[in-house]
Amino acid sequence: MADWKLDAPNLPEKLRDDYSLQAAAIQAMDDDEDVTGRLFAQQTLRNVTGGVLEFKACRFDRCTFEEVQPSRMSFVDCEFVKCEMSNLALCGAAMKRVRFADCHLTGLGLEKAALTDVCFDHCMMDYLSIAESKLDRVRFATCRMRESLWVNGKLGRVAFEDADLTQSEWSFTPLKGQDLSRSRIEGIRITLPDLYGLQLASGQLPALAGLMGVTLVE
Repeated sequence: MADWKLDAPNLPEKLRDDYSLQAAAIQAMDDDEDVTGRLFAQQTLRNVTGGVLEFKACRFDRCTFEEVQPSRMSFVDCEFVKCEMSNLALCGAAMKRVRFADCHLTGLGLEKAALTDVCFDHCMMDYLSIAESKLDRVRFATCRMRESLWVNGKLGRVAFEDADLTQSEWSFTPLKGQDLSRSRIEGIRITLPDLYGLQLASGQLPALAGLMGVTLVE
C-alpha cells in the first residue's frame, strides 16, 4: 500500500439539483463563472467546445459527456459515479480532489493535464492516453487500463492497485519509485531507461524479458 493518503473531494452535505447540466455549463461559460455546488443525475453534456469550463464541489451521478472539448476545463472537489466519459479529449485539464467510481473512461485523452489527489476506482480505462501530463497523489484502484499509452509523463506519488496494464506502452515516462507489483503487465512495452527503479514482483520478470532481449531458461 502507498505510504500517503489522498485528500478526498470536499463536498457540501447538500447540493442543488434544480438545474440541467447542459444549461449550467453553457451559462457558466457565457458568464465566465464556475459551476459550483451542484448535483447532476442521469444528465448529458454534449457538443461543448471552446471557452473555459470549471466545476467546483459538484457530484455527477450516471451522467454522460459527449463531444466536450473546451479550451480549458477543470474539476475541483468533484465526484463522478457510473458516468460515461469515453473518448473525451481533455487537453490541458486540471483536476484536484476528484474521484471517479465505476466510470467508463475508454479512450480518455489527457494531454498536458495536471492531476492532484485524484482517485480512479473500478473504472474501465482501456486505450487511456496520457501525454505530457503531471500526476501526483493519484490512485488507480482495480481499473482496466489495457493498451493505455503513457508518453512524456511526470509521475509523482501514483499508486497502481490491481490495475490491468496489459499491452500498455510507456515512452519517456520514468517509473523510478513506482510499484506495479500488484498489477497485470503482460505484453507491456517500456523504453529501457524508464525501467530504472521500477518495483515488480519476481513472477512478473518474464513479462519484461523480451524488452531486454533476454530468454529465460528453466
